[in-house]
Amino acid sequence: MSIQKQMKLKTLFKIWPMHTALPIAWLKEKGFSPSLIQKYVFSGWAQHLNRGVLIRPDDRAEWSGLVWGLQQVYPFHVGGKTALELQGKAHFVKFQENNIFLFTKPGFKLPKWLNQEKNSIKFIHVPTNLFVRDIGIKEYSFGEYSLKISNPARGFLEYMHLSKRYHSLDEAYYLMENLHSLSHSLMQEALEECRSVRVKRLVLCLAKKQNANWLKNLDLSKINLGKGVREGVEEGRYDPEFLITYPRSWDKNENESLF
Repeated sequence: MSIQKQMKLKTLFKIWPMHTALPIAWLKEKGFSPSLIQKYVFSGWAQHLNRGVLIRPDDRAEWSGLVWGLQQVYPFHVGGKTALELQGKAHFVKFQENNIFLFTKPGFKLPKWLNQEKNSIKFIHVPTNLFVRDIGIKEYSFGEYSLKISNPARGFLEYMHLSKRYHSLDEAYYLMENLHSLSHSLMQEALEECRSVRVKRLVLCLAKKQNANWLKNLDLSKINLGKGVREGVEEGRYDPEFLITYPRSWDKNENESLF
């Protein structure tokens, strides 16, 4: 092997973290030719995990490593309950069937192989225009690499957005308890940019129930809460301030358990 190709190989392993999967499309963007990539595979320095994706020999990609590789090529982020869990905002609440929530814009499709590689993990693709702008996205470190994830404010609104399909609003009560000390500016930004009136009203109603620290510092005049009454839940109780029905379980005594 020429010195130039040896240097290329060293560069590859320098930019390729352990326990991750690397899309061939990204390698091509970095200047690795198809013939050189094929040579790496033939020589055993890399192996195919799936079509168009490589893994280090004798290595095993973590779920976060699969996502890292895809984030090098595709615009999406880890959000909702997964983002809250990663940041320690979901104490006493476990992953539901080890679901990992990945948020994209509508019309975008994640590779089908993603859910074929980790039987114990299920990736939930959420195509949505829930937010006007891409606010509230941060880098979360896994050591050798980082993922783009939602900050706690955006993550909680994403969680509430999925409450009809994937989550329990009873569980949301406990999640909110971990968010009392959030910066009001983060929640202000998330609420201003969120398009769902139902989500915003439920979040504000729950924050009021728990007297969250950031609530009193919000500027509600900048948050579009729509007009008219909204049904947050069927047969719920009515909040006359935020004009929405909420779960009866939210009206509970301090020592009363939901479960």
